Amino acid sequence: MFVHDAKNARILMTFKGIARVMHRFVIILAVLLCCSHMLNVTEAMAMSGQFGDTGLVSQPKAQTLNEGNICVGLWANCYSPNGGGDPLTGGSQLILPATITMGLGTFMEAYGSYPNLLFNGDEAESGRGYANAGFKFRVLGKRSDPFRLAFDIQGRRSISDDPDFDGLTDYVGRVIASMRMENTFAIHANAGYAKNDSPAGFTYDDQVLLGGGVEYSLATRLKVFAEFFVDTEKISGDGEPSEVSAGFQYFVTPHLTMNLAGSMGLSEASPDWRVILGMTTCQGVGTYNRPVPKLVDPDDIVDEPVEPIKVSKIKALTPLLSKIPVAESPVSHLEVPVDDPDHAIIINPADRLKTPAVQALEVSPLGPMGSLTENTKTKLPEEPFLAKIHRRFRFPELSFSFNQWELSEEGRKSISLVAEELRKENKYFILSIEGHTDDVGSDAYNQTLSFKRAVAAATHMVLRDGFDPARIFVKGYGESRPIDDNASDEGRARNRRVELLILVPEGYEDVEIEKLDDKTEAGAGGDDSAMLQEEPIIDQLSIEQAIIEKTGAETAKPAGTFSQVEQAN
Repeated sequence: MFVHDAKNARILMTFKGIARVMHRFVIILAVLLCCSHMLNVTEAMAMSGQFGDTGLVSQPKAQTLNEGNICVGLWANCYSPNGGGDPLTGGSQLILPATITMGLGTFMEAYGSYPNLLFNGDEAESGRGYANAGFKFRVLGKRSDPFRLAFDIQGRRSISDDPDFDGLTDYVGRVIASMRMENTFAIHANAGYAKNDSPAGFTYDDQVLLGGGVEYSLATRLKVFAEFFVDTEKISGDGEPSEVSAGFQYFVTPHLTMNLAGSMGLSEASPDWRVILGMTTCQGVGTYNRPVPKLVDPDDIVDEPVEPIKVSKIKALTPLLSKIPVAESPVSHLEVPVDDPDHAIIINPADRLKTPAVQALEVSPLGPMGSLTENTKTKLPEEPFLAKIHRRFRFPELSFSFNQWELSEEGRKSISLVAEELRKENKYFILSIEGHTDDVGSDAYNQTLSFKRAVAAATHMVLRDGFDPARIFVKGYGESRPIDDNASDEGRARNRRVELLILVPEGYEDVEIEKLDDKTEAGAGGDDSAMLQEEPIIDQLSIEQAIIEKTGAETAKPAGTFSQVEQAN
């Protein structure tokens, strides 16, 4: 009877301990939320773990924080020591670790953590009674590559009320590998070695460290994961510390992440159970290692001799060649050749631009996409279908303001010029508008920015140039499809682009568009080319509404400054 009552009392006290943790953490969460709104933090998918390094909750990834960015985190770690602990304290103990992570370059980060801001002495049995500081270097794979490899070195200094154990310093080195598949699933593994310091009169064994985890993105803001670790014995005869855990990460805002995990000890050297609740927030402070232009005093400018330009004389094979006029299209600088005209891509109807905000413009007064003859007019399939690339146009980064989704004046004119060119097509075609970025910033941030730019360009073609939204499809690829090396400024500039693909669906190759006469094309307002000189007649609210509906965001505000860690991996 006494044993039964003691067991019930222990369970009751355990629940009371968890309630105390949740009460404290609600206060901490409210403070973090207020701070994140007071600070002009940038959009990011922050995912530094409870030890400070970029990763899951406890296990690292082979990813590094982007240069010029910083993350801070606050964690509540509630656990039950092996054997249940002291029933008078509820059988559970609580520590409050704090973390910081800094991106030092495109492949390196520095991180650290302090084990317990409560200073209650509970960190000793938690398995993390130490402060740590370290560096992680990504040595293989670019930020957007599916496979990455990193090395990690860190020092751990024990924190204890016992002077014999306080200040012991361990050194750890690890190799970390990450493999991402389909942008939604990733596997992480790490192996390392810990050189442990020993107190006077006692000997700690060095340890081999093994760990890993898997993660799966259920939605844009929600990710579930599972992780584990197994270490060799630190104290001979005490068993091998090992735990397995599962949980989720939810992105409350693009720059604020909530982490929740529950774990179970697998040996006598680990706590019976553990609940971890953490909040991390990140802020981009800029890429401070960019070269700064040197200001030169006009008096210091020295005129350098200019070499004469060598003129090459070309003799034509026939005098007729020099007399033939070469017609140059006004969009020739935007059009890029199609590598394989027979290559077909899959078009998903779910990517169609058609939204309530632009649905009323299906019938265009300009009719730039023409109409099919009555005997061939059919609807596009409602299932994914194949289409071949007929033409490709590429809009450079100057088509948008820096780090924004809004079209610049140059971008609006370029799109309108391409629209004018497409009016001359006699094929039945659809449009796929794809956004791309460089690798500066997180995967999630770049994915969102590229998609917003694609939607903005597509909506412009509907509202300004009269295209049918039901035949426009939008995609955002983020940093996943570079056309140049992101290691240089020139390469990153080329990768920041929006591409417009003119596609002919399978089965429509022989379908031609009925030609409209000049009177019909010009309409009552005159020649279409004259309209290109007018101010764009765009309803900005409609573009914002289209972005909100396509992205599921609460607002279509400009993207802001880029940030740090990618979402999927």
